Amino acid sequence: MRLKITLLLIGLGFLAVFIKLFTIQIIRHEEYLAIAEQQRIQSYDIPAWRGRIYASGEVLVANEDAFRLVADPLKIENAKEVAKKIAPILLSDPRFFSYNLDSKVKEPEKYLIKRFLELFANKKQRWVSLARKVPRGIKEQIEELKVEGLSFEDDPRRFYPEGSLAANVLGFVAFDEGGKDQGYFGLEGYYNGDLKGVLGEVAQEYSALGDPILVGGYSLLQPQNGSDLYLTIDRNIQSILERKIKEGVKRYRATSGSFVVLDPKTGRVLAMGNYPTSDPGNFNPPTPEGVRNPPKKELRNLAISAIYEPGSVMKTVLMAAAIDTKMVKPTSTFMDDGPLRIAGYTINTWDGRHHGKQTMVQLLQKSNNVGAAKLALRLGKETLRNYFLKFGFGEPLGIDLEGEEGGKVKPRSEWREAELATAGFGCGVAVTPLQMASAMAVVANGGMLMKPYIVEKIVGQSGKEVNFEPEPIRRVISPETATTMAEMLLAAVEGGEARAFISHKYRIAGKTGTAFVPIKGGYDPYKTNVTFAGFLPKDKPFVMLIRLEKPTTSNYSATTVVPLWVEAMEEIAPLFGVRPDK
Repeated sequence: MRLKITLLLIGLGFLAVFIKLFTIQIIRHEEYLAIAEQQRIQSYDIPAWRGRIYASGEVLVANEDAFRLVADPLKIENAKEVAKKIAPILLSDPRFFSYNLDSKVKEPEKYLIKRFLELFANKKQRWVSLARKVPRGIKEQIEELKVEGLSFEDDPRRFYPEGSLAANVLGFVAFDEGGKDQGYFGLEGYYNGDLKGVLGEVAQEYSALGDPILVGGYSLLQPQNGSDLYLTIDRNIQSILERKIKEGVKRYRATSGSFVVLDPKTGRVLAMGNYPTSDPGNFNPPTPEGVRNPPKKELRNLAISAIYEPGSVMKTVLMAAAIDTKMVKPTSTFMDDGPLRIAGYTINTWDGRHHGKQTMVQLLQKSNNVGAAKLALRLGKETLRNYFLKFGFGEPLGIDLEGEEGGKVKPRSEWREAELATAGFGCGVAVTPLQMASAMAVVANGGMLMKPYIVEKIVGQSGKEVNFEPEPIRRVISPETATTMAEMLLAAVEGGEARAFISHKYRIAGKTGTAFVPIKGGYDPYKTNVTFAGFLPKDKPFVMLIRLEKPTTSNYSATTVVPLWVEAMEEIAPLFGVRPDK
């Protein structure tokens, strides 16, 4: 009986083994084969090099050798000693925080050591990532330690030969949730799909001990590098404007400043940016010890992403609408005989002075809010709002940069009489600097709203080119209206509030804008945004807008942004071959 029971148990055991083997080898063959392949064959990505970015024939953004530091925890001995050695070496790279640590981490060396020890303790993992985008010099220092279990893989990073030039146009490259390189903001974000290329892959057969089998399976898929971008940006103009906007922000103690320079005929962006700015190669720097107020950084492109009430520069659009509809002529008159009271609100001139009978030209020269309000009321909300939309306000213009805002034009239902009157001098409507510059370009180019663009061509690694051409959005005003407006803006500058600060070399057509900053329940009576947008009526080679946010030396555009605009213009005009005409 015992023998029979023993034989039965042995038989049942063999049956169980047979059933298990049958299940593994026949029924679940594909599933277990995949698991075996995962254990036996390891694969890793080969990074593609991102496309380069050029301006004026020179490289603004390229790539440089960098590496990922990885470890095999099973081979790491004296883990604490290894962690203490490599942490300070890695932290000596000034760009380390941008790719590996939050800049707000306190005691980063202790934090890194603790993190490395946690990774080294996981002996089931044969590959852990310790640091990304390690430069060659740091790599060589770590290699000199001769630590078994540490190795490096290619992980190239962006390189900026021109430093922070055009930083807010370029954007920057960091990681997505999956750890892949991803462009953010500006060109890097908008053209990420073209720039990033296609990753390659290596698959290698390994033994049970984790060592590669030299005669085992091996496959290689080469990466495809990204396409190159060629910009409309003029490096010389960009450099001048970046220097001047920084000077202006500091001189007038403003919160920020931004600028746009356009070719009015084509919509090509010749320069664009702001201050404060950032370093695209080191977008997340740590705060040095002992520094209480580190320099401000701004990752956004304020010329396209910051919306604001522009103030009296909007009188350009108001007057163009009135001229285009033949409601007025430059010689038409209005009465400026005191403050205008509408629905419980009082509208006054900026300086409280009143001038009696005035022409439309004088309205612009004196930047007369009473006259602008009366003209807006004559036009009516339907007509003025439609012209705001035709000029490109209220929706993005479609520039090829990530982060563009559309501004705000209120729906018809919210245009009461008071809102209509104040919209005439740029209150209650929000725009971006790019939108306001494009509106001025409509006057300069004969009446067309052009789509602004910043990439003139994309060139793939095979040499294939995709070229971008000027693209009209729509006709906004007639050529005759545009000509009339250019003459009126010239007269507005030469006989206006800012004439004392205007160039002694060049004639200028343009308009100032000073607007109090909106706050909850009204406007801050002590803080303004100031703008000047204009062009040289001789050949109209460019339109330039400069905006300062909350200057504190003066609240007025005439004594802040106007002299700054003139200084910048007198430096860039010769680059267009424009000779002084005064």
